[in-house]
This record gives sequence, structure tokens and C-alpha cells, in this order.
Amino acid sequence: MGVLLAVVGLRAEGTDRAAHRQLAELDAQLAANPTNAAVLLQLAKLHHNEATRGAADAVFHVGRAQAHLATLLAAEPKHAFGRALLGSTTVLSARDAFWPGTKLKRVREGLAQLDAALTEFPGDHNARFTRAVNNLYLPDLFERRSVVEADFGWLRERADRGDFDAEFRQYVFLYHGRALARWKRPADAANAWNAGLAIDPQSKVADELRRELAAAQLGSL
Repeated sequence: MGVLLAVVGLRAEGTDRAAHRQLAELDAQLAANPTNAAVLLQLAKLHHNEATRGAADAVFHVGRAQAHLATLLAAEPKHAFGRALLGSTTVLSARDAFWPGTKLKRVREGLAQLDAALTEFPGDHNARFTRAVNNLYLPDLFERRSVVEADFGWLRERADRGDFDAEFRQYVFLYHGRALARWKRPADAANAWNAGLAIDPQSKVADELRRELAAAQLGSL
């Protein structure tokens, strides 16, 4: 599940250099073709992912992700992954709202967008992964654990039989392991991370899997 994307002149504090380069490269591509759906999606993904870092520039990235998704969905309203990414971005926007009522409203709006995308396109693995990861970190008051469990169950069944490319499968194992650890199932989490690592020990995702395993081992001492 590659993370690519772009914005001209981006100097927002907190964005790492690799992401900055991707943003600049893709922004140049978008300037040459402002309706390029693939580039719009890549831009939205990268801005969304930068926003999840919670740095000082998160509001900037949320806004850019929403703008690119609005353009994409105006042209392709049935784009399942784009709709799910918009829902996740809407949830992220709640973090920076001032009023508690506004925060709740945005989270619920984002969840409705995510659920609508998956109701209409239940077989879209990118949309399902987006919902699972986004909902995993929500407070218990939103009662999303059963949704996350079902999404990861769906994803793991297909990852186990090799339906996805190697990188996406590793991300599934990485985040499912994080979910299992969050639910106080350390042995199952370690099994998931080890299974993901075995897919390709040399990948960039493998480094994240190793870090999770090392942290879990340290925490058990």
C-alpha cells in the first residue's frame, strides 16, 4: 500500500523530507493535468497520512486532503477508496475542532461516510483497510470495536491466502497486530507481526514490524 503524494511550495512544519519531495513532485504533475484522478488520490493519501502524525501542520494537511478528494469525487462519485479516505479525513478533522459538540459531529459524519462507502462497495480492500485503521484508535464511546474486528477479519482472510500484493499484506499484518495489542492479546499480536515479517523481511514495512516485535518483547520483561 504505497504512500505517494504533493503540494507546491509546501513548507509546513512537521512534514518530513521524503513526504515533502513526494508532495512537490505530485503537485507538479497535478499542475500539468488538474483532473488526473490517480494523482489526486495520491495527493489525498499523502496529506491524510501526514495529518495522522498530529504535527503542527495537521490542519493544513487535512484541508489539502479534503480539497483533493472533493475534486476527485466530483468527477468519480463512486470511487470507493476516495469516499472512505474522505470519511477518515473528516474524522481526523475533529481533532482540531474547538467545541466538543463539533468534534463529535465531525467524527459521526466521518464514520457515516466510511460506512456508506463500505456498504456500497464491501469488496474494496483499500476502503476496508482505511476504515479499520481509522476506527481502531477511536475512543470506546463510539463503539467501533466490532467494526474493526470484522474489517480485520475480512482483510486477514484474504491476506492469508495471498489475495493482495506483498506490501499491502504486510500492512494488514502490521495494523492487525497493533489492534490485537490494543485489545490485550500480545501473543496474537506477535504472531501477526511475525507472519507479516515472513512475507518480505527486506521491505520498509518489515522495519516497522521488527520495531513492534522489539517493543513488545521489551514490554514483557
